[in-house]
Amino acid sequence: MQMSKYLVGPFTVNKPTSPEDLKLIQYVFDSSLIESETIVHCKNYHLSRRELYSLRPKAWLDDNVISTISDAITLVKRKMEDSVNWYLPIVFAENADDPSKCISFAKRHRIKENYMSDLLCCEKAFVPVFDKDRSHFFLFVLQLKTQVVEIWDSLAASCQSDWVDRRLHNLLVSLDALFKDDIDQNYQKVWSFTDFRVERPSNVPQQPNGYDCGVYVIKFMLAPEEVTNPDFVFDSDTERLEVVLRLLASDVNSCRNDLASQAEAYYEQRFGNY
Repeated sequence: MQMSKYLVGPFTVNKPTSPEDLKLIQYVFDSSLIESETIVHCKNYHLSRRELYSLRPKAWLDDNVISTISDAITLVKRKMEDSVNWYLPIVFAENADDPSKCISFAKRHRIKENYMSDLLCCEKAFVPVFDKDRSHFFLFVLQLKTQVVEIWDSLAASCQSDWVDRRLHNLLVSLDALFKDDIDQNYQKVWSFTDFRVERPSNVPQQPNGYDCGVYVIKFMLAPEEVTNPDFVFDSDTERLEVVLRLLASDVNSCRNDLASQAEAYYEQRFGNY
């Protein structure tokens, strides 16, 4: 029996969404409305309607979406007093590629204060990376307790290992410099990020197209246990819709209440009682 499909704005998904979510989606993705309107506003990052358009089906993801997700997850986890993992914005890996400049960048943008907790308490660090040569997003996952760094790449077959190894080495050198005082104090200099063992997990899901890498990176950060389950099936429209709704409905989105009111008024004006 063929599974039913549901249209939710631009998305075709297997399950219907709530009337409230449907109104939000129709409002947010109406191309006749102002593209520069801020739709999601967290502490350090915000997304306009134009940037959110990059979550439409088969669209190339704006890197600001990944950073805003990192910002939102961090804020939510801190509200729950669950800060054992770090979720870095994509700009961190870009600047960590030059260790000589990373410390000044991190201080200027308060990276440690905004995205990191006590080094001793951290279990995992999720570091999204953009590979300009491949026009491709992937993820470094640092397991601090076991001193392992995993490379989660949804296009592993095209990975240029020399480039990735160099980027990873520079990132680890930068982290050693950034946490030098903590390492000296707590580990008596016998612990180092550059000593982490590199692994490339074979169970990382692989994308079947050329446009979903950023959505995969977000899924890897949000649900690493789910995606490595052998039964996991990635549905692009479903995953993109879930990211949109997570951002819109999050209580760390300061636009949330206004959005709901605007979506209701928009729906009433456009569709009335029908």
